[in-house]
Amino acid sequence: MRKSLSYVLSIAFAVLCVFSGVIFYPAKSTAAEITYSGTVSDQTTSDILYLSTSGGTIHIKLDQSTELENAKFLLPGNYITAQCYRGSDEYWHASKLSGNSSAGKVSIDNSTKATVKGTIAKGTSEQLLYLVVSNGTMQIKLDQDTDVSGVKYMIVGKTVQVVCARGSDAYMHALSISDVAGASSSYSSTGAAASGNGITGIVDKGTTTSILFLQTSGGTMQFVLDLGTDASGCRVLIPGQSITVNYYRGSDAWNHASRLVNNSASASAEVALDANSKLTVSGTVTSSTTENTLYLNTSGGVMQIRLDMATNFSRCPVLLQDKNVQVVCERGQDEYLHAVQIIAN
Repeated sequence: MRKSLSYVLSIAFAVLCVFSGVIFYPAKSTAAEITYSGTVSDQTTSDILYLSTSGGTIHIKLDQSTELENAKFLLPGNYITAQCYRGSDEYWHASKLSGNSSAGKVSIDNSTKATVKGTIAKGTSEQLLYLVVSNGTMQIKLDQDTDVSGVKYMIVGKTVQVVCARGSDAYMHALSISDVAGASSSYSSTGAAASGNGITGIVDKGTTTSILFLQTSGGTMQFVLDLGTDASGCRVLIPGQSITVNYYRGSDAWNHASRLVNNSASASAEVALDANSKLTVSGTVTSSTTENTLYLNTSGGVMQIRLDMATNFSRCPVLLQDKNVQVVCERGQDEYLHAVQIIAN
């Protein structure tokens, strides 16, 4: 009887120890992480990173706790590695972003210091900031010493304040960049050389992906199209089309287009698409193409493909007559094929 009692007490003590361990040393619960690598899409905002990977586009939420390692610049085309975990909202959240941001260095003349406010434009990289201000587009160099601690992410379309000064290479260089509340852009300085004008005309023959020929009341003008050109308001440059061009005088003595706007039409609102209907077609752009519809001459005939605000033009900034392109399409709820992405061949 004494042995049985002793045995029972031993078992009870063992069970108590187990439960005590659970109470005082609870099991650690960790969320499974996964790593994605790819290039930043132009849809990226300060809240969600759209990462184009080999398996498709991943939507990743950006939080205050997201750790950054050379990944301050979330600009279209930049290669980023994201360590993610599944949040309680069922979204992927970035625990860490890794990139390869870098910048150069020149001597700066602080006597030319100026403060400007504007919107980050397409074409911005770790070395050069294209900033759309009230009277044009500024090109501002970024250096290793540029203080970017005041801005969470550098994203196209974001409004920022930049303190800059003239460098020994004749460029304005950013000393610091910080976030700005609100969306207004302004410019006030005697030290920064930014110029901006707007002119309306008709797209002329000879226009290419790098040079725009524009018929104006004063004759035919030529504008350089480059990474800093904002073509979001004019995706089609077909001869005979009426557009407005905002431009500035570049250091190469050429007029550079900072922004293009179609005077007769704008991109349509996006509609729901059926991802299961995806197909890819190739062909040449015809002269009937507009901001809303791409007329594509293919081996099987001319296709009509809708263009809308969700169409990704990152790999083909503008559509030109007779240009060879590849189009990724999906069927919309309006029964039309819609261009998801356009790629220049």
